[in-house]
Amino acid sequence: MSPIDKITELFTKFPGIGPRQARRFAYFLLSKDPAFIRDFSESLEKLRAEMTQCRSCFRFFQKHQAEETNCSICSDTLREKSSLLIVEKDVDLENIYRSGIWNGQYFILGGTIPVLEKDPSRKIRSKELFSSIQERAQGGELQEIVLATSASTEGENTANYLLRILSPLAEKYSLKLTLLGRGISSGTELEYSDSETLKNAIQNRR
Repeated sequence: MSPIDKITELFTKFPGIGPRQARRFAYFLLSKDPAFIRDFSESLEKLRAEMTQCRSCFRFFQKHQAEETNCSICSDTLREKSSLLIVEKDVDLENIYRSGIWNGQYFILGGTIPVLEKDPSRKIRSKELFSSIQERAQGGELQEIVLATSASTEGENTANYLLRILSPLAEKYSLKLTLLGRGISSGTELEYSDSETLKNAIQNRR
């Protein structure tokens, strides 16, 4: 396989990138000067070397000290401990966090569950989520769980699965289990929703 075929193949593994666009990316890199390629390569290495995953919410963040295990959001003592917002991916968290409409805790699932998936636990962090909720509930902090998945087929399937596995836990510890309310159009990803839409969806959760 030639270098251009290899880099094209790698780009097709990016979400939403098809073979034709991946090929354009490859030729774009070939057109850039050595300084750009060097900077691009070094940035990729730093991405893996300097970023780590939060032990609590599973968000990727830049670690400044070796002993850091939680991100700045989870370490913020001013944030409410009584509510937990469950999102699909890091960019969803970032979009909601930037909007300033949520002051509770977060948990990132790491993906969604396809409709015909036979083993949902392979696609999302369902076991980690269950353990996290149980630990928070036993500590007496948690009162509400909000399922903030996208209004897509896979997002709704994921929410339905989470409702099934979390309902017994919610009943046991008297937790409120809610979904995002109206405001997000069908098929919409949270990462593309504006602040006002997110605000309405969160405020009108049910």
